[in-house]
Amino acid sequence: MKKLLFTIGLTLPTLFFAQQNKCDLPKDYQEPKPDKKIQSFLKRGDATIEDLRKHIAVENDCDLKDVIFLRISEQKGNGMYSVCVAGKPMKYKRMGTVFMGAEQNPFDTVSK
Repeated sequence: MKKLLFTIGLTLPTLFFAQQNKCDLPKDYQEPKPDKKIQSFLKRGDATIEDLRKHIAVENDCDLKDVIFLRISEQKGNGMYSVCVAGKPMKYKRMGTVFMGAEQNPFDTVSK
């Protein structure tokens, strides 16, 4: 009986956390629309939403259609993006015209 409870206690949280790492979007999901003024400004430096979509697709080795924006928060100088990439939620940021993962630090130059 103890082994059964131990097994259930071990597998249940694992299954719960495994489900948290997926994007479950409805079939009629509409991506948020970016601000047209900001996008036209960012077009000069190749830093638009479509440029980010291409960057993410190349970085994660997937198709452009597999990159779905969940949340867009941007200004002219920076931006934060929540994205679903082939069913996996990810976050990206933009500093100026440079895209990177949300956890990356562009100023960390010390090699580990």
